[in-house]
Amino acid sequence: MYKSKIFLVGDDKDRLIALEEAEYMTEDMLQGFLEKYPDLLPGDQIAPENPRRWVLVAREMGIPGDEHETGRWSLDHLFLDQDGIPTFVECKRSSDTRIRREVVAQMLDYAANGIEYWSMERIRQAATETAQAQGDVLDEKISALLGDNIADTDVEQYWKTVETNLREHKVRLVFVADSTSKELRRLIEFLNEEMTHVEVLAVEIKQFQREDRHGQKALVPRVIGLTESARNLKDIASPQTQHTTREAFLEACLPDIRDFFQNVLDAAQENDYTVYWGLIGFSIRTYSPKRNKVASFVYGYPPNKFQVYLHPDWMDDKKAGELREALRKFQVFEEGGNYTLTTFVTPDNMAQLQTIYHFIVEQVKEHIQAHNRDRQHNSDMNG
Repeated sequence: MYKSKIFLVGDDKDRLIALEEAEYMTEDMLQGFLEKYPDLLPGDQIAPENPRRWVLVAREMGIPGDEHETGRWSLDHLFLDQDGIPTFVECKRSSDTRIRREVVAQMLDYAANGIEYWSMERIRQAATETAQAQGDVLDEKISALLGDNIADTDVEQYWKTVETNLREHKVRLVFVADSTSKELRRLIEFLNEEMTHVEVLAVEIKQFQREDRHGQKALVPRVIGLTESARNLKDIASPQTQHTTREAFLEACLPDIRDFFQNVLDAAQENDYTVYWGLIGFSIRTYSPKRNKVASFVYGYPPNKFQVYLHPDWMDDKKAGELREALRKFQVFEEGGNYTLTTFVTPDNMAQLQTIYHFIVEQVKEHIQAHNRDRQHNSDMNG
């Protein structure tokens, strides 16, 4: 039987090495490739003008069947892209007879229940555990996912966006196989054109290797199901992202604590800090000597959430630890994750939080000044 081929250029450049299409040994192998190499989901084919980038939340992500369960089913992979769109991925070999009859219904079942019963705490915890297992830090992976544009590197805002997308059913369903049948392709194209907020795709990842099954192998991904009519439909259904404003934010806050956030924002302006407005909240940013760029250290969200962010990326570990301990002594913050302290502003604690905020600002100033002095000293010594 004839098999498709691709050709590698040999080291001497005038010799081609033929690799022919070959089946995967196991479905687990296909899943393992995706876990290690998420870019096998070809983001440039899915969105040519803004290629998708991925972070893995979990492999074998548990999906509850009701609010009291932790996992009735298991999704092969859950990814997030840079826009916070949850991406459900199921892998099947073409030899699996369920590839058309059952897998599509199964995926819709997974999406419906995941949207309904997953909490953001569960998703974030799964992503944290996956990053740790890979020897990484989740916040660093999210920052890398979002890129160097400072308007996009708001990690906490990113998770708010993920939550919004999930609750508004803005998700992506991807069927991954070594080959897809004509019937499955037709079904996926139909679903993708009819579902406004849900993107439905298939990705064929074909494996090629030498005829003798030794030496080089290659994997070639191709997106199936993204017709022009479906692409246009998604563009129309996805309004441009609009960031909030100072006026809209304060209007969304509880009336009796608006003065607190007004004072926080005024103080940021007086100290020449950058106020970045996200979709619903804000972050206050200043120059990070460690990262040599601006970074957020305070967040505010309506109606009354106030957060301090002490990631070692922007403040050295010792100073961040000292400041964290000092803030904990005020006994108004709850710890959330490794770097975030959270509180909710009330009329009773508003005056105390105002004092705390000014304390934070002074600590940040001292940290930056000390770093600049050390840098100048080192420059003088080397000069």
